Amino acid sequence: MWKRTIVILALTVWVPFSMSNGRAGFPKGETYTAVPHSVDPTKKYLFYMHGSWIEMNGLNQTHPLHGLYEYDRVVNAFLERGIVVISEARLIRVPIGRYANNVAGQVRLLLNRGLSPGHITVIGHSKGGHMALLVASIMEEDDVNFVVMARCGKKGTQFRRGYETFLKKRASSLRGRILTIYDTDDRVSGICREAFEMAPRSTTQKIVLHTRKGHGLFYSPEPIWIDHVVRWAER
Repeated sequence: MWKRTIVILALTVWVPFSMSNGRAGFPKGETYTAVPHSVDPTKKYLFYMHGSWIEMNGLNQTHPLHGLYEYDRVVNAFLERGIVVISEARLIRVPIGRYANNVAGQVRLLLNRGLSPGHITVIGHSKGGHMALLVASIMEEDDVNFVVMARCGKKGTQFRRGYETFLKKRASSLRGRILTIYDTDDRVSGICREAFEMAPRSTTQKIVLHTRKGHGLFYSPEPIWIDHVVRWAER
């Protein structure tokens, strides 16, 4: 099977974004912490996995560099686009592999309930991005969508060891349509080039942003990355 890789360089400068709606007022989509019993085959379903900051510090602790991790507003941003979101705030540390296997099982459940693979998107930021990569390597589906945001560790950073383990053990099993997004000011994460080079059965795209927010770009629902994810999910 042939492999396609596309690189997009986005030169947009970050502009502050605000949204007044909270979790209580989701306007269009629906949100679940697990796969719903009833599946609408006309809708898009998105699994969202946040980074480890919330696991270690909860929802209200401000990161010294990146500010508040606005989990609720990120979920809300996808719901406003009419997407069904399956997500939970992980308030304790969870094993990456075990959690990824659980998500893969939920994806299979959606498929078993008649949902088209192209209507399913699995996304994650930082630790959640590693989970998304693992799910892509577990599933045997070429048409499920994945988005990895700021995860594949750069050499000399704390993320590199986990990424190198993934390269050795799981990268060659990657399948699906995989989009990776990162910001050039991110000091710890890159664009997963090595993993994609080892994954001939995946279709990949890389988006490089210049927002000056680095790893913290994905702490809030900035349109510059939300729009890319939604387009990937709605293709």
